[in-house]
Amino acid sequence: MTTSEPRARLWWLVLLAAAGAFALTMGTRQTMGFFLSPLNTATGLGVGSISLAFAFGQLWWGLTQPFAGAFADRVGAGRVLVIGVLLVAAGTFLTPYMTTTLGLIFALGILAAGGAGMAGPSVLMAAASRHIAPERRGMATGVVNAGGSFGQFVMAPIAAGLTASLGWVGALQALAFITLLALPAAWVLRG
Repeated sequence: MTTSEPRARLWWLVLLAAAGAFALTMGTRQTMGFFLSPLNTATGLGVGSISLAFAFGQLWWGLTQPFAGAFADRVGAGRVLVIGVLLVAAGTFLTPYMTTTLGLIFALGILAAGGAGMAGPSVLMAAASRHIAPERRGMATGVVNAGGSFGQFVMAPIAAGLTASLGWVGALQALAFITLLALPAAWVLRG
């Protein structure tokens, strides 16, 4: 058995890991808008200040990805994915405790969005492509990208259900722990 045979047989596991990690990190990140009203009520910061934190997060998510990809090339996608998932979880968990605009920018805009950039498509698609035969790479990138969309679709009702049962603070903390379910993907995608 050559070294490429196990890789060829486990391509579906690589796709599941990459798409699942993207679903969890992107899905959690995209539910943050659901908490705009409770954040506004609890902090009194106003929609403008909270929206600034979200806007900074969008910018930071995009800026983080090329650097995360370069870092993954040096130290491996698995390590970058672990850091990214932990940052998303930390930022999500800390968000209810932030009572200032700068605090929200730190939790939502730097930690959660930066982590989502590190555990985002640039790292996940590249890692999946390294482990998948060339003839399946086009399909692989589509499946990984679809994982992010699926996460957005699934995590919104989960966030709503968690909010109804745990309150908004408990829901954010539960989402932080749910995000940690993406950590095993780092082992599969290591390289």
